[in-house]
Amino acid sequence: MSFLLKNKYFQPLAIVFGCLLALSAARPARSQTIAATRYGMAAGLTNTAVLSALQLPNGEMLVGTQHGFFAFDGRQFLPLGPEQGLPVGGMAQAAVMTTGGDLVLVLLDRIYVAHAVTEDMPVLGLHFVPVAAHAALSRDEFRKIAPWRGGLVMTDRDRLLFLHRVGGEDRIDTLESALGLAEGTLTDVSALHAERDRLWLGTGGGRLCVLAGRSLHCLPVPALAPPRRVDAIAEDGRGVLYARTLRSLITADPARGTLRVEPVPHIGTQYENYQRFLTIAWTPDGRLMTQADDGELAIRTDDGWTMRMLDGEPIAAPLSVVLFDRQRNLWIGVPGIGMILTRGFGVFENFDRRNGLSGAIIWQMLRRPGGLLWITSDSGIDALDTAARRVVRAIPQAAFLIAADDRGRLWHDGPDYLARMDPATGLQQNYDMRRINKILPGREHDMWILSDTGAWRVDTARADTTPVPVPGMGGAYASGLIDRDGALWLIEGRRLLVRRRNGIVTVARAGWPKADFIPNLLAAQDAHTLWVTGQGGLYRATHDGDRITALTAFGPSEIGTDMTYAVLVDHRGWVWIGSDHGLALFDGAHWTRVTAADGLIADDLDQDSLIEDTDGTIWVGTSRGLSHILRPEQLRRAETLRPVISRMTLGDVPYDGRAVAFSRAPFRVTFGALDYRDEGRIRFRYRLEGVDEGWNEATEDTVRYPSLPPGTHRFLLQAYDPGRDQEPAIVAVSLGMGRPWWQSPEVRIGEIMACGLAGYGLWRIRVGLLIKQRRKLRETVERQTAEIRAAHEALVRQSRLDSLTGLLNRGAIQAHLQACLQADAPGADLAIGLAIGLADVDHFKAINDQMGHLAGDEVLTEIGRRLRLGRRHGEEVGRYGGEEFLIVLQGDGDKAARMEDIRRSLSRAVALSSGRTRRVTVSAGLAEARPGETWQALIGRADAALYRAKKAGRNRMETELEPEPADQSN
Repeated sequence: MSFLLKNKYFQPLAIVFGCLLALSAARPARSQTIAATRYGMAAGLTNTAVLSALQLPNGEMLVGTQHGFFAFDGRQFLPLGPEQGLPVGGMAQAAVMTTGGDLVLVLLDRIYVAHAVTEDMPVLGLHFVPVAAHAALSRDEFRKIAPWRGGLVMTDRDRLLFLHRVGGEDRIDTLESALGLAEGTLTDVSALHAERDRLWLGTGGGRLCVLAGRSLHCLPVPALAPPRRVDAIAEDGRGVLYARTLRSLITADPARGTLRVEPVPHIGTQYENYQRFLTIAWTPDGRLMTQADDGELAIRTDDGWTMRMLDGEPIAAPLSVVLFDRQRNLWIGVPGIGMILTRGFGVFENFDRRNGLSGAIIWQMLRRPGGLLWITSDSGIDALDTAARRVVRAIPQAAFLIAADDRGRLWHDGPDYLARMDPATGLQQNYDMRRINKILPGREHDMWILSDTGAWRVDTARADTTPVPVPGMGGAYASGLIDRDGALWLIEGRRLLVRRRNGIVTVARAGWPKADFIPNLLAAQDAHTLWVTGQGGLYRATHDGDRITALTAFGPSEIGTDMTYAVLVDHRGWVWIGSDHGLALFDGAHWTRVTAADGLIADDLDQDSLIEDTDGTIWVGTSRGLSHILRPEQLRRAETLRPVISRMTLGDVPYDGRAVAFSRAPFRVTFGALDYRDEGRIRFRYRLEGVDEGWNEATEDTVRYPSLPPGTHRFLLQAYDPGRDQEPAIVAVSLGMGRPWWQSPEVRIGEIMACGLAGYGLWRIRVGLLIKQRRKLRETVERQTAEIRAAHEALVRQSRLDSLTGLLNRGAIQAHLQACLQADAPGADLAIGLAIGLADVDHFKAINDQMGHLAGDEVLTEIGRRLRLGRRHGEEVGRYGGEEFLIVLQGDGDKAARMEDIRRSLSRAVALSSGRTRRVTVSAGLAEARPGETWQALIGRADAALYRAKKAGRNRMETELEPEPADQSN
């Protein structure tokens, strides 16, 4: 491509730059814009005449208006009233926490207090009691208040009152009487500040005094510009005191004995009727801040005063409240508007046309070391002096791109040309070139220009150089970067190319996992990592210098969108991704989303509109202006989400969760989150245990159930931020609902009795039917009687046998023995040869304990089987009890030998059904019957013999035989 070199001999552009130099004069400094959200009637603040504000221990904001107090739960303002023991409405002058933990609400003519307020107490659940005023309150609309010595000091027209506890009761006295001072000592007080045990007083006449103990000492304040009334006093934590009048700031260092007075900037007449609203606040970084006219805030720095303005627009009303909450958010009260919550105060500063920029659509920024910040927009190129925070040059040439070469000259694009400008002389040289996409400073005194018609290179070491096409690089290059090794990475269509320093171009990546991904920008994180943005998402690419070796995709769940326009890797290694959904910040482990809710001037970022400044701050170009992130680390600050249940009602009646009588009234829960910084991003889920099967997404700030079921339940509320890596926070409250009358115990008993009576009636009917059937049954009974008798006889026979062993049971074997002993019984002659043996299984209890009772049963069954099989004629065997067996032996023969044989047959191992084997031993005792002996005596002797066998070591037999007759010859 050929092009025309304009202004070949670098002649001054007299005509053009005559206009440019005229336009490049410094524009007047304007207040920096503070992003803000306004809360008025639509947010529940039904009276917008805000007079005071206080953040409570639990994080809620309590706001006083001309018609009562309102609590802000992160979503809406809710009024305080009779439910809390307060009147409806009333001028709410102040809310103050005492050092003793009491919350004091000051109305125009009454004071209320709630004692021992802790972090877990929502303000709508508190109960306030009025304080008896021994010194009657006047209707002082200009009352100033300060907590001191566990109580509260307040002005009351021309005197000071002291709220304190006396004898366990709250009371109000004059401060003079409470301290024992003479009447009239403390008058004309217009400002208060408590510092430990000292109380600082400002007066209407411009005096600044301190009350320590019972002594009053005033500082020598020089004459002040009228009006001289002191309206605010503050101390900086180092003992330096500051006092504010309408037009002056007094700085006093009592320790050094120094005092000076300086004017407050931008003060006219707006606060002349509202001096009581003047205050001194401390920014999170410890700078003094106070009000100025037109809604401005004046911040005192080491270099003087800087000004801030809400949304960059003047406000006609005074600022009545200036308060920083514990999350560093700035709250501002404005009568007629309500409460204003600023976004990103101290973290962001924003610039737009109201601050001197040529246009609102910002494309690129360029910082020259130690120099100005150059900004391109649709309306021109601006040079911003960031120290003075004002535009010092403006060039009416619309531009997208800007870069600087190693000689300090600026390169930017135009509608149909590439321009090179010397900022020092204003000389500009234009080159005929169209559709430029990127201007890159090279590594070796060169500049690279990437366009739709190829890549061009400029030798910046030469003053008369011209862009030269790079051989072999005639593609359409959307963007590119030069890495630390001097390699040029290029985006061509969907391809990613790399040109090494030797001129060889290779394709590092020809396509992407997502078929619809079209890359548009690159950023290098280290020697082997690239970030690639584009249409369709974001990729982190790992490479080996010539090709991509790994890809990690990120999408809407991490960055909030799949359309990305800007990418930056800062010196921390953090990755910043810009889109039309704001910023996504990746610190290597977690993603954080940054939006207008955090302080960005707008969520819609422009192409390639991110740079890191030399001090590590970040500049962001958007479609509505320029944002400067002063403290990037604050964006990663972990905040604990704090959901809060603000109010519960049954029907129209407040409900605190305690058990109540059954009601079908609808149950409503109102909730919010005390994380005001992320209020726009926080989402809620809720669940009523026993009613909801799972979590429900909340679409509003109130949940309604048609009724609350009887019983005890828990309502769970979960808050989460989808844009931050935070654990969801859950708050739970117990609920109790009584049972309806028809489920009461009395009704239940009545139901049971009714069922009993009904059952009795049915029984009577059944009895009648049975009587009718008796006649028919009689014949059947008689017929079956014979069968029953036969079966009974069989049962009688069976009743003589032991069910486990199959032997005679105790009764049967005992009867048999008794029959054998009777002399007149058949076979009585055999009684002379009668003997009995008692056999007992050794250690049978151990078998039951070790192997179980079923195993014991199996042992007894096996012994019974052996006894049945080994029984001889004339012998009878029965189970005498437990593991004891009775053997009756009759006839001739050696009874002892026979009994020993039987015992040995029993003392063998038993195989159990479990597959285990149990060794079993048996002890026995033998006794021979004596003539005329009873069966009891015989068994007793056998049992004694058995006892001897047991005592002698078991597994043996002992006898109790008839002794031989004595020798009568002797």
